Formats: sequence, C-alpha cells, structure tokens
Amino acid sequence: MFKTELRILRNGRSRPSITSNWLRTLLQASRGTHSDSGNDAAAIVVQISGSNIHRFGDSNIAAPVFQDVRWTVRDGESWAVIGSGSSQKTALLQTLRGHLRITSPPPGGLFPFLSNPPRDPHNAVAFVSFAHRPQSFGNAFYDYSARYGAVRDEDRITLRESMFGEYDFLNIRPKAGLVTKMPEELAAEKAKKDIFEDLTAKLGLSSLLDLPMVALSNGQTRRARIIKAVLSQPELLLLDEPLTGLDVHNRPTLLSVLHSLHSSRKPRIIMGLRKQDPIPDWITHLALIKGGRLLTGEKGDILEQQAADAAQEKAAQPFISTHGLPVTRGEDGKPVAILKNVNVAYGPRKVLKSINWTIREGQRWHLQGANGSGKTTLMSVITGDHPQSYTQRGESYLELFSRPRPKISTPHLRSLIGVVSPELANAYPRRAKTSVWEVVGTGFDGVFVPGGKNGVGMGLEGELSDEVVRWRVNRIREVLSGLGPSSWSSRTTPSSAHWPGSGGKLADIDDEFSRRDFVDLSAGEQSMVLLMRALVSRPQLVLLDEAWSGMDDSMVHTARRYLREGGVGHDQAAVVISHWEDEVPWGIEDGLRRFRLDEGNGSHV
Repeated sequence: MFKTELRILRNGRSRPSITSNWLRTLLQASRGTHSDSGNDAAAIVVQISGSNIHRFGDSNIAAPVFQDVRWTVRDGESWAVIGSGSSQKTALLQTLRGHLRITSPPPGGLFPFLSNPPRDPHNAVAFVSFAHRPQSFGNAFYDYSARYGAVRDEDRITLRESMFGEYDFLNIRPKAGLVTKMPEELAAEKAKKDIFEDLTAKLGLSSLLDLPMVALSNGQTRRARIIKAVLSQPELLLLDEPLTGLDVHNRPTLLSVLHSLHSSRKPRIIMGLRKQDPIPDWITHLALIKGGRLLTGEKGDILEQQAADAAQEKAAQPFISTHGLPVTRGEDGKPVAILKNVNVAYGPRKVLKSINWTIREGQRWHLQGANGSGKTTLMSVITGDHPQSYTQRGESYLELFSRPRPKISTPHLRSLIGVVSPELANAYPRRAKTSVWEVVGTGFDGVFVPGGKNGVGMGLEGELSDEVVRWRVNRIREVLSGLGPSSWSSRTTPSSAHWPGSGGKLADIDDEFSRRDFVDLSAGEQSMVLLMRALVSRPQLVLLDEAWSGMDDSMVHTARRYLREGGVGHDQAAVVISHWEDEVPWGIEDGLRRFRLDEGNGSHV
C-alpha cells in the first residue's frame, strides 16, 4: 500500500527539553509587554492572524482557498508545510509570494522581520518548486528530446553555463574580461564564490559543473537549482518538494545542507513536503493542510493529531485487496525491447555501459538507480528520443517492437509507447481552450496537438474509420471513468462502471472534468490526465517516471489500483522508475522484476 503516514528522518538529535520549551514560552509571553516593538517584529518571520486566503479575482464572499489561517513563524523555529497533494501545499507557499490574496492583511505585514529596515519581499523571499512545470516554458510545446541532439562538445551547454552563467566570476572564461571593480564588489563576489564552492562540494556537484546538461539526471539539476536560489541571497527561501527525484543516499545530504543554511539564517528556509517524504529531525514545527484549513504547531503535537486522524480514516475505508490481476505472461511474452551491449557516451564519458535488458509483454519492471546512474538516458534510448538509439551497431544492438531502431519511425514509436515523465510533463503545452478530453486524445498518436474528429486524433496512416473513432471515444470514456474525479473524490469503492472495459456514459463529475481546460488544473490533476494520456491507446509498453508527481493520496491510491486491476493488460509491458519502493503499483506477488543501474552499469536484481 502507498504509505501516507508522516515519517521522521532521525539524525541523532533529540527533541527540545521541557525546560527549553518552558523557556521559549516564557520568552514569547514577555514579548507581549516588551516596549521595543521593532525587536518584536524582527523576531517574527511570517504572521497571518485569523485571515481567509482567496484567489485574486474572487470576492470575499467566495469560498476561500484557506479559511481562518492562524500561522506565526518565529525566528529560530524550523517549519515544514505538509499536504496530501501539491495543489494546496503549493498554494500556501505561493501565498507567501503574493500570488494569493489575504483578507484581512496582517496589521504588521506578512513578513514583520523585513520591516526594520524596510526590505522588499519580492527580493527578500525566493521560491523554488519541484512540484510544477517551470513558468518560463510558456504555453507551447518544446522538444525536450532536442537536448540529446548536441553532437559536438563545444556546442553543449554545461551545468555551470546553464545554471550559473549570470555570475561571470564563476565561469571558466569570464565574459567581462578585465574590469576594474571596487573592493566591496570583489568582496561580495568572493563571498558568493565561497558559498558556491562549498555547496557544490557538499551536494556532489563539483565534478559535474562542466559536463553538458544532457549528461545530468533530474536529481542533479534539482540540487543545482537550490544552489542557484541560495546564491541570490534571499532572506527567506521557500522550497516546495525539495526531495522529489532524489535517491535515498542524497536525501540526508541535502537535508543536512538545508539545516546548516537555515541555522545560519543564510537563508531561513520553509520546506513544502509530501506526506510520504521523510521529515528531518531538525524540523521543530509543522503546518499541516487538511482540506481548506491549516493545523499549525510543534512537530510532536501535529504528528500525534495526524496519527489519530489517519487511524480514523483507515478504519472508515473499505477493504481493498493489494493483489492485482495475475500476470499470465512473462518469459513467454513477445519482446517489446531488446537491448544488447547498448552504450551511450558523451566524448570520453560513458553514461551507459554495455546494457543487456529484454522487456517482454506482460512483464512489470522497477527500474532502480541513484541520481546520475543513467536511468533517464536509458529511458530516452528505449523511447527512441536519444540520437544514439540509432547508432547501436556491431556488438551493440537495440530492437524495439521486433525491429531495429532505424527501421521504425519516431511517430510510429510514440504511438506504441505510453510515457509519463518529468520531461514530458514539463514539455506538454498548456494552451488556453485545450480541454482534458483533447489532451487525453493526443495519447492515441503520441502527439502534442489535439486534432481529428471528436478530438481523438487523426491517425498516422490517413483518415480514421468510423469504427476506430468510436473505439477511441469509448477508450477516453473508460480512462476518464477509471481515473477521473469520480474515482478519487469519494471514499466509496468505485463501481464496476468505473473500471477498464466499462465504457458507457460518463458520470457527471467526470464529464465536467473532461471539459475543463488542462491549463487550469492543479499539478496533481494534470499528472492524472497525463497518466490517462499514456494509457488510453493501450500501448504495448508503458513507462512511468515520477508518475504520481503532485497527486494527493486519493489520486495515488486510485491510480495504483487502476494499474493493478486492469489498467495495464496482460499483453502490455510496464516499467516504473522511482526511488520509492512503495510507489510501485506491483509487488513480487505480481511477478515484479527489478533492473538496477549503477554508474551506467546494468544488472538484474
């Protein structure tokens, strides 16, 4: 089962003693009569006192996003915001960035610690999210596979150039040349350079700075984004899901670095975590989001309340079997991908080394490996996105769907493989007036622009017959019934009409959802729609990389159950890429197999 309880990452530090709690309470009480209000303000980082939080454009009588929020963050406290999904957790953090409206505004301002001397919150508060598509990408599709196309080393943009190019003094070849600088400028640059070198060393990025971005994993680039945010020297850094995409070895390292930064107040840090993320022991306070309300307090008290609530919710849930449909095909299934001695290299650096792996119909695989082990590159080879998928010759061989890679066109390949990945999720266009139905419909042909009769695509070989159009329409209805809001907005066990093969008329809530604009959905809802898109054509191969990103617990529960109970059939192969064992829908009892990458070397586990 997908674990929704809150877990604490122990690092040997004990909880504050009763004496220290009493002393803190005494000090807080004394602030109420202190004559120096400036000192009081400096001690409060965030202050929201009994306010409702609305979206801009909504009236005060509209339903608020959060109701009666009472949240005070004092200097020296360590806070994490926890939600069952990304949408409300991120919305709370975005409130601190001014993206939602607080009624009534706090009398002393949202950030009292910035009041003396006055500082601009837009410069003093930074936000880095790993739960959402970066805003800079706009609403058009960009070819995420194009990054694999740089052939010459001098054409490739390195991590240093991509993430830190604005800091000329960090570049190997400074662009400014010899420029006379004032002593204070030189001192500031040296301080930033020291921070840069310290953080890149601690986070294991020093040796990667001058490698092309194409050679780096998602987890490595995410660590670099945190360093970039710290270099901007905010006074408060909001990190949304910083553990997403990090392997088990890198999580404690990152949390230790964040603790050190927070303790020095350079910068102060508030983290947004998912329920399944480990809570570092140095976190002292939690803000737990339940529906539209915020429960805040010391960590121990909030965890006790959460445990009691979780027990009640579990008791109220009906029994659901953890066993999926029996997998009847394994070694006898038809191969969908055969890799023999497959290699991928960038100059002298080998990313994949003689990979031997056969994936067959009916098989369920868990692809494992640390950040930088080559998982993303391996998936790009199997999907045919990587140019070196064409160049496996001699002892190296790549066969996809019974054909060598050069003998199968990329459009055809995309219609045979259903993919969910961070790269695809970031690249998928968020155009206005593109509905959920249309986005799901693009999965039949593996395209990114809706089209065709009834929004089900135009096919790859000319006009679709009426029979095929009817089948496609029914398939969209099936996945919408199985994965739409009727299946995750209710605690009751879905009826048979909501599972694969049912077809028929959509429930009202699913029909309404299908008409909504994709761009207006929450991160979790968008992830669910992209999962529908990957499954709708019943592709021969399904690749799920961070498929649950942004989903709340009920969505994850629904998606995993759907996959286990017929969402992926006996004639389909599935590969799940995840650092979390409990995120894989299938288990050993379902015939789950494991393939592990370690520094580019592959092995069956």
